[in-house]
Amino acid sequence: MKYIKGNTYKDFINQRECQYLSFDGEQVKIVILRKNLDEEIVSIVENSELFFQIFTKEEVVFLLVKFEKLKWLDMPFILDKNIKLNSWEEGYYATVLLADPMSGKLLAKRTKMLSKGLSKALFWALKKQIENPPLNIIQKINKVHAGFSSDEMARLSLGK
Repeated sequence: MKYIKGNTYKDFINQRECQYLSFDGEQVKIVILRKNLDEEIVSIVENSELFFQIFTKEEVVFLLVKFEKLKWLDMPFILDKNIKLNSWEEGYYATVLLADPMSGKLLAKRTKMLSKGLSKALFWALKKQIENPPLNIIQKINKVHAGFSSDEMARLSLGK
C-alpha cells in the first residue's frame, strides 16, 4: 500500500500508542502511533538524523530506531517462516510512518536505506530466527522488555 502524508488510514486507528514493524523480505515498514503530537516532534521524525540497530535476545530479533533528540524505540520481528529473505547485498530499505492512532492520519513518512553492514547482520539474524522459530515468542518478547529498556538494548546492540 502506498501511503501519502496527510491522508487517513483505517489500519492506523488504534486505542493506544505503540510502535510495530513488518518485514516482507526486502523492506521494513515501521509504524509509530502517537497521540497529540506537536509539530516539533513531527519535524524531528521527518527531518532529523535516523539511526538503526539490531538486538537479539531470547532468540528474538529486535530492530531499534532512534531519531535525533528522541529516545530509542524497539520493535521485535515476528516473522512468518514462509517469508523469503531477499539478498542483503543491495541493502534493505526501512520506511517509517508516524500516525495519530485516534484519527488514523499519517503525519510523517520517510524512507532510508539501512547500511550494508546492518542489512547483512539483519539478514543472518532473521534467517536464524526463521529456521529456528522461538517457541512462546510473545512471552520471550515480554521477558526481554522486562529486563531491558530500549536504551539498554541500543547500548548492547549492533548497528548504525
